[in-house]
Amino acid sequence: MRSILLFIVLIAFVSTSFIGCQSVTGRTAGQSIDDTTITAEIKGKLVKEEKLAAAKIDVDSFQGNVTLAGQVPDKEAEQRAIQLSRETGGVKSVKSNMLVGSQTTPAGATKTE
Repeated sequence: MRSILLFIVLIAFVSTSFIGCQSVTGRTAGQSIDDTTITAEIKGKLVKEEKLAAAKIDVDSFQGNVTLAGQVPDKEAEQRAIQLSRETGGVKSVKSNMLVGSQTTPAGATKTE
């Protein structure tokens, strides 16, 4: 019950903070709220997963395209986070920039100097 109340308060706060947002970001308040909802839903799913609850995973959503970043213990945990994200309504794509185990650079990243 407490989490539902927190979610409602979050949505109310976010919706009022986006008044006039289209002129600043070029996006409507509805688009911003949709991304906020997607992000909140994914974070909620990740917290409920035993293996992912302790992981520090940053979730960002823009126009339904989700990017996951942070550190997970193993490849299985990364794949589970990706799966949970893809199963969330409104998600168009999921990109993982997560570090697996003791990895210090995301897979596929190139070092720039």
